[in-house]
Amino acid sequence: MFSTNKNRKIGMLIFLFVVSFIVGMLINIQRLGSLPMKLIQVEWNDTVGCVYENLDYENPSDHKYDLYVPKNLDTPESKCLILYIHGGSFNSGSKEDGDAWCKYYTSKGYVTATVDYTLQSKKGKSEEELLNASLELMNEEILSCVAAIKEQASQLGIDLTQMATCGVSAGGTLAMNYAYKNADISAIPVKFVFQLAGPASFEPSDWSLLKSIDHITTDADFATMMTGVRITDEMMASKEYLPYIYSVSPTYLVDANSVPTLMGYGLIDHCVPTQLKYPLIDALKENGVPYDYVEFPKSNHGMYNDIDKLQEFINLSLEYCDKYFDK
Repeated sequence: MFSTNKNRKIGMLIFLFVVSFIVGMLINIQRLGSLPMKLIQVEWNDTVGCVYENLDYENPSDHKYDLYVPKNLDTPESKCLILYIHGGSFNSGSKEDGDAWCKYYTSKGYVTATVDYTLQSKKGKSEEELLNASLELMNEEILSCVAAIKEQASQLGIDLTQMATCGVSAGGTLAMNYAYKNADISAIPVKFVFQLAGPASFEPSDWSLLKSIDHITTDADFATMMTGVRITDEMMASKEYLPYIYSVSPTYLVDANSVPTLMGYGLIDHCVPTQLKYPLIDALKENGVPYDYVEFPKSNHGMYNDIDKLQEFINLSLEYCDKYFDK
């Protein structure tokens, strides 16, 4: 009885924390209006570019992608793709979340795209489908999408020779995973990655909030969902699970051949454990990988309280385009 009451109290505290966080974030967005997004808003019309919506790529769930093409295709920038990967805790969000980001970089002359991928939402899914909805599957889907983008662009007379991945939150993780795993095997070679608030590792003990949101009760189940490998309690106890966690964690994918990385993190992020960025930074340093880290000292996960830092991040992303794309 005591244990049951204690669990209820813990559950209630977690629920109250999540509610207060969401309310606080909404209040903050209301207070600031759409100011952060105004930094990347452009006046979009057919003199800037065009959008090809809901294009097909090979995947088991009929996900689509949107392709944004600049008006002027006679520039070095038009041979470069920037792929936006949406966030949403791996269980929500959609490609439409990347519309403003894509239009912004397309206005700078780059071909851009935003993609849907398999989510970990439990609604309407069997246990086996949830097991398959791993970060490994998401990476494979994005790999397939890039191949489709390359082919579609070719049909439009565009020869995409290089690309960058970018994303926010969960999309930031997938952007890093793709860049670190697939830079050379990608249909379009990856030159760099830039991301905001992307989780850098998935040691289950760090993720009590995400486990609660996803109604996951054990570390083994969390590791199973993230990796797509059925992890047992025995594997957790013996540390046999670690290589599987490392395979989906950007920090442990970094090596001397990893692409340059631009990242930004809020110092009061209650969604993504703030300490996770430090091993990632250490890995980049130790392997001699060029990187820039923009710190958002007053921001939570939404990055709403440091407009100057967001502008710095955007400016740096354009500098990365100039520096790391071969033009």
